[in-house]
Amino acid sequence: MSAESGFARYARPEFARLFRALHLDVVYRAGQGDHLTRELPGAEDGPPATEQVLDLVGGAGSSLFGHNHPELLEVARRCFDEQIPFNAQASVRPGAAELAERLSTVVGATTGASYVVTLGSTGADAVEGAVKHATVEHRRRLGALQEDVELSLRRVRRDGLADVACASGPAAGRPCAEVLGEALDRIAELRREAPVFVSLRNAFHGKTAGAGTLTHGGNVPEDLKVPGPRHRRLGDWTPEAVVGALDADRVEISTITVDAAGVPHSAARHLSPVAACFVEPIQGESGVHEVPAETLAALRELADRHEAALVFDEIQCGMGRTGTFLASEGSGVAADYYLFSKSLGGGLAKVSALLVDEKRYVPEFGRHHTSTFADDDFSSRIATAAVDLSFAYRDRITETGRLLRERLTEVAARWPDVIVEVRGRGLLLGVEFVLPRPESGLLREAIDSESLGYLIAGRLLHTHRMRVIPTLSAPTTVRVQPSALLEPADVDRIAAAFDDVAGLLSRGDYATLLAHLTVPPAEPWQPPQHVPSPRRDRPAQHGGLRPGVPRVAFLANLDVPSKLWHMAPELADWSDEQCEAALDRMWGELDPFEVTRHRITSEAQGEVEVVMVAAPFTAAQANVALRAGQGAWLRRTVLDAVELGVSLGARVIGLGGHTSIVTNAARDVVESDIKVTSGNSLTAACAYDLLRLQLAESGAGERRVGLVGAIGNIGAVMAELIAEHCESMVLVGRPGSARRLAAVAERLAHHRVDVSIAEGLDALRDCPIVVSATNSADPVILPSHLAGDRKVLVCDLAVPGDVHPAVAGLSNVTLVSGGRIQLPGMQTPHFPGITLPPGILYSCMAETMLLGLEPGTPSPSYGGLTSAGVLAARDLAVRHGFHPARIVSDDVSVQPWITDKFSTYEEHIG
Repeated sequence: MSAESGFARYARPEFARLFRALHLDVVYRAGQGDHLTRELPGAEDGPPATEQVLDLVGGAGSSLFGHNHPELLEVARRCFDEQIPFNAQASVRPGAAELAERLSTVVGATTGASYVVTLGSTGADAVEGAVKHATVEHRRRLGALQEDVELSLRRVRRDGLADVACASGPAAGRPCAEVLGEALDRIAELRREAPVFVSLRNAFHGKTAGAGTLTHGGNVPEDLKVPGPRHRRLGDWTPEAVVGALDADRVEISTITVDAAGVPHSAARHLSPVAACFVEPIQGESGVHEVPAETLAALRELADRHEAALVFDEIQCGMGRTGTFLASEGSGVAADYYLFSKSLGGGLAKVSALLVDEKRYVPEFGRHHTSTFADDDFSSRIATAAVDLSFAYRDRITETGRLLRERLTEVAARWPDVIVEVRGRGLLLGVEFVLPRPESGLLREAIDSESLGYLIAGRLLHTHRMRVIPTLSAPTTVRVQPSALLEPADVDRIAAAFDDVAGLLSRGDYATLLAHLTVPPAEPWQPPQHVPSPRRDRPAQHGGLRPGVPRVAFLANLDVPSKLWHMAPELADWSDEQCEAALDRMWGELDPFEVTRHRITSEAQGEVEVVMVAAPFTAAQANVALRAGQGAWLRRTVLDAVELGVSLGARVIGLGGHTSIVTNAARDVVESDIKVTSGNSLTAACAYDLLRLQLAESGAGERRVGLVGAIGNIGAVMAELIAEHCESMVLVGRPGSARRLAAVAERLAHHRVDVSIAEGLDALRDCPIVVSATNSADPVILPSHLAGDRKVLVCDLAVPGDVHPAVAGLSNVTLVSGGRIQLPGMQTPHFPGITLPPGILYSCMAETMLLGLEPGTPSPSYGGLTSAGVLAARDLAVRHGFHPARIVSDDVSVQPWITDKFSTYEEHIG
């Protein structure tokens, strides 16, 4: 099993599908300095080809010293050579002690404080440790206050002052015992409450339960958010707003002192549920935003006002990445807790550190907050060496960071319509791009705010051999976090690469920007997990609704990959093979999207507006997914498209192509206040009129019909409709379909027509008339299946077509594309992806429009088709001037509906 397939199946399948879709499914075999060695796809024999990729991701900030820095490797080798124990819990571990002392000294050089250090394995560990310590500290503080107040109460009782009124202060005139009893009640109530933690808007502190609560995860689904500690998020960063943000949470109590004369006096004391305030001096994952020094100072004041701990999360921005060891150093603000990880491990070890001012440290904390893999000497010794390296590279980080920002800012100035700004300090930079608005709905869906940064990453990787990814919470911002080893020549490469991307976006050259998606994926598609996810609420988008003009939505999938560029004309330069590869890559990652909308006028009454909605899969993909047992996933995709149509204000939903097939002829679309139709009744009606006319004009021996796809929804009703007009009929299916075909034949017995069944298309050779309506993604009827010595009419109702293109070249065969209809009054709206002559639409789409024109008419095509429903759909079309179109090659003829002398279906079949 390859690394890619193992990752896709067992490790993180959702990432595997995403990486496959974005062509980021690459394998890196080695890393040195600022470069990773990428394995290239090639021959199976011999060693794989490789290329060097400049790494600007840097482990999301972890690789400040590049990959496999020689000094850090030497430390690791010494550890292995000395055979130092990794697991030596319940002992003194000198490496951990040395690291703790080094960190306390380095941070204390800026703050003037000493720190107790708690080591862990990840940044989230450090955040969780801070939450836990702040909680304990808050409880201990309230507990100590409760003891003091209880002592005061005992004193006033002992000294006979319990009923004596306070002489001054906020409780003046009230008995001492009453005042102190009330204070104890409020303290006890506050102790029973969970503490509150504060963080800023757009903060990122990790993804564990506690850290995730502090994180402003706007792109995390609600059902993936696990409740953590009580939390308040500050949206306004202005100093005045920050300082007073939680004043309403403060609780006032009165304490009592007794003067030398024995007179009691009261004083106000404020309590708060706030345990700690968390802040990243530079918010990395929200798009590299520096928190202003005045906001940090206001947070210091807020924390002091509530007797809470101020926590500086320097996990990504610290360790010298900005040119100073603490990113907060320039603000002049000191915190009570500091958090480190990422670069602390030197790109080799997994280690984190929580530093707590020793004046605030709870002595028993370390005894009860332990971890199996914390404090190991291996990670600690590497981290100590990494701290020393951060000072060795300080000047280089500052100079390289300044040069890199200058060059990227120059690029931004050249393309102000594409790049919002360049932000950050040192080697923590972010380039924010403007979200483009392509003309086509498909590209607006593909290049959305969540994917833009990753698409840029793909272009830079495959064209410029440069690795970037967007920031987590602001994916239109691309992170640039190289190591301290970056060379000036690499700075030039980076600027040129970003200039290339910006130019493509500015010119709207999406075909080139996305060209890396047209490389066929190495691994087959992996279906999503079967675990259901909640339906996303779509906000109503009823804009543009005109009073009296109903809106309908028609859903369609791509029948063939080559129609991709019809949906997105910006990709017109792509070949059919490129379109197929791109669709194969993006399979399962695109959401349904609006393609276009048009108003259609009836000859009889009013207008209807039809919105075309694309379900993002091809017919071939649908069949592959169905064979793989992924019908539930396909249905969910279609139901998402239905939701989009409803949110757009549609009162009728039409299902075209495979969207009807995968929803069981629309039965799986359960809606109470809208109409749903597969549109297949009108498709059958058009074909019925055409075939009835042909059969009426055919002589004896020429009225034998071969029907392919008779067990399908359209095929079964076509068999019933044309049976009375035939001399004989053969129902043709694939091997194994005889039993189901026999059930259809049995329903035709009362028509007194000779019906036979066949499990093979060779049975069509003696049929002058052939009708086909399968759901195959590829042609099933070949020239060899048809008679060569007589005239043959083939009516193909399938989309995509069932008939191989070579059949159209046979001189004795007339190939008619059935199920087409002409709009009234020669209207010619353009629906991308529908490559029919002007003014001609698929009948299923026309039926959707017609139901919008007649809100009171029941849907004739919900579930299984009936002959009565087919004729009702025909009558509906007649009333509004929609006429069947007969398409033979590029020739189009429009015919009026064939009318009967019978007024009802029952009379018709009499």
